Amino acid sequence: MLCHGIWTGRRECLPLALRFSAAGYNVLCFDFRAHGNSAGRFTSVGHLETNDVIGAVQYLKQRSEVDPARIGVMGFSMGAAATIQAAARCPDIAAVVADSAYASFLDAAKYSFHLVTRVPHFPMAPLAMRWAKWIVHVDANQLRPIDVIGRIAPRPIMLMHGVLDEIVPVRHVHTLFQAAEEPKELWVVPDAHHVGARDIDPEGYFRRVEGFLKHSLARIPTAASAAPPTG
Repeated sequence: MLCHGIWTGRRECLPLALRFSAAGYNVLCFDFRAHGNSAGRFTSVGHLETNDVIGAVQYLKQRSEVDPARIGVMGFSMGAAATIQAAARCPDIAAVVADSAYASFLDAAKYSFHLVTRVPHFPMAPLAMRWAKWIVHVDANQLRPIDVIGRIAPRPIMLMHGVLDEIVPVRHVHTLFQAAEEPKELWVVPDAHHVGARDIDPEGYFRRVEGFLKHSLARIPTAASAAPPTG
């Protein structure tokens, strides 16, 4: 399952979806609330979108062609944050790939506030907090994947980030990786901007992500083999 970033939609995931489909995967892409064809007026940049991810997983479990024991979820930016938070709550997610996730939305909002206004976020922190709440329409203090990422283990997680990310500082991925438990994998891409690693080398990007998922999901018994014998 592929989860897009803010202000885009499921079409963002189409190139990667086609690659996974050609490699033999069943693939689901969907629009988060207030994006694409989905209803809603406001985005919460990962808070309520976490429920969207969990709902999509429950949908997949009802599909006859899907092995419910082998559902991997990959997210980008907002979708990455929502995926981390969803996996912490939903044991049906067997493996996670998070590209350009924030550890704390408030910290990322302060960073973007500084970039947009060219004003230091200190001593302007209260204004930056109002900026964050205006963007997401929820309490930004609730948007903290860093607090829950440790709950994903022992399911595997892969974190990736671009060093030149102008939206979410690269330090966020190091913070998330430190908080995550094994098994975990970190990929920091020197020349990549926000969600930019997939554009620098699409073939290499797919090989690395697909290799991680293939290995992670292969460790899990299929639903058929895990079922107790009958008769």
